[in-house]
Amino acid sequence: MIHRFIARFITCKRPSNSKRLKTITDCFFSQIQRLPNALLCALVLVHTPTIHAEGEEGAVNNKPQYVHLQPAFVLNYGEPKGRLKYLRTEVALRVLGDINAEKVNRHTPYLRNQLVFLLSQQTAKIINNSQGREELRKKALEEVRAAMVFLEEAPLVEDLYFQNFVVQN
Repeated sequence: MIHRFIARFITCKRPSNSKRLKTITDCFFSQIQRLPNALLCALVLVHTPTIHAEGEEGAVNNKPQYVHLQPAFVLNYGEPKGRLKYLRTEVALRVLGDINAEKVNRHTPYLRNQLVFLLSQQTAKIINNSQGREELRKKALEEVRAAMVFLEEAPLVEDLYFQNFVVQN
């Protein structure tokens, strides 16, 4: 049936009662009216996934992704004198898009190293109150962004979250 439609479309000639030649569009629409509706729907459905798939290839995913720095950070902090103090925390980084998440994942050992040094330098005064922890979170975010600029020439990380924060004084 389709091959007859194509043959009619290709051989479409000017009508005998008209002096002007039919355009390709006129030819197409005159032949398409003869197709049954079911076949017309099938033609549209066959071509729709192809168009949709082409649109997805070029699309960039900018949805938020969370990169969890695993395993949890467990370290000593505070002054070296006196009793040892411990900190355990889990860190998640928010990035936009799969590509940025992949880039951040590639550099997690370096990011973990930077965060270990930052967290171990903190004092009990900063770690034991909520305002101090919020300031520490902001410092950690700045440190991670600076590291990503050094490594990838773009900050890539939108935010940093402490998923839990346990200290032993």
